[in-house]
Amino acid sequence: MILNNSSRSALFLLKRSSCIQSTKCGPPTYFNSTFSRSPFVSLSTKTPSAYRDSPRRVSSDTLINKTDNSNHGTTTTEQLSNRQKFKQIDPPLRLYEKLERLGFGTLRRTKRYQSVRQQKTKDKHLIPDPEYKLPLLSFFAGAKTPTSFPSESLEEIGFVGRSNVGKSSLLNSLASTTIVRTSDKPGLTQQLNFYSVGRLFSMVDMPGYGFAFVDDDQRKQWRDLMETYIGERKTLKRVYVVIDARHGLKLADIDFLKMLDMKRVKFQVVMTKCDLQVLPTLARRIMVVQDDIKGFRNAVKDVLVVSSKTGAGVNQMRKEMLFLVGHLKEKDFYQDKNKK
Repeated sequence: MILNNSSRSALFLLKRSSCIQSTKCGPPTYFNSTFSRSPFVSLSTKTPSAYRDSPRRVSSDTLINKTDNSNHGTTTTEQLSNRQKFKQIDPPLRLYEKLERLGFGTLRRTKRYQSVRQQKTKDKHLIPDPEYKLPLLSFFAGAKTPTSFPSESLEEIGFVGRSNVGKSSLLNSLASTTIVRTSDKPGLTQQLNFYSVGRLFSMVDMPGYGFAFVDDDQRKQWRDLMETYIGERKTLKRVYVVIDARHGLKLADIDFLKMLDMKRVKFQVVMTKCDLQVLPTLARRIMVVQDDIKGFRNAVKDVLVVSSKTGAGVNQMRKEMLFLVGHLKEKDFYQDKNKK
């Protein structure tokens, strides 16, 4: 039988429709044996269900969000990602009030934080702390070896942290100066720099640990130098461990904290660049860091939060330092801030 062109077209369409409706038809040529989809071909609604329902690659977030049928459709804590667990942290009201008082903004006017906002007392008037200022900061010694440490005359406060966390900028903000060199390049501080704060005390800027544009031998020399200073310096009152508020404590930070704890040196965590975090995220980050340092005996539980860019929290840190070295009376330090 000879078919004309119209008959051939009708027969082709009939075969095509019957193939689509049948589940016994083999897969199209752009599918492999495992039914993985070609990146160049989209699945249309006319594709057989056997291929539309084939397994596809999904992201980890999709797997985390799936509920467990054995638990009646509820998602367990183990199934949540770290980001989801972080968002579930509920900071207390007093932490929000503290951050607002230090100048880190206010809660956004959204339904999510409306319950926290309603808890605040409207007629509560807080008396701000007086402004504290440090005397003129001056560089007087640099040490690349333990033999070049200056004599122990004044009490000292050390500053240490991973490279590029804003340690040098923090020193400048505390002293209202630009004497401490800053750079975006990690590893600028390559020795122990001693700065006198008038005749009150000394601040010691240590090299950053972690990543830097130096070889491993140089980093080991810095580490040995810092460990010698921390372990043998009798005038060292406290070590401020500076971290980036956006990242919290890293493995390098934890490793350094273990060394400080082993040498029985009092240390306190200082979070910088806090202006780059919204208030709820900053409050949660503080709670995470406080939980991370619970196991260290020589850790000061209170975490300091500052912003060298806006100046928020800097005055409070100056107050802490003056009290630490004995230049602020106890009654002034523990004054009631909630006095009307």
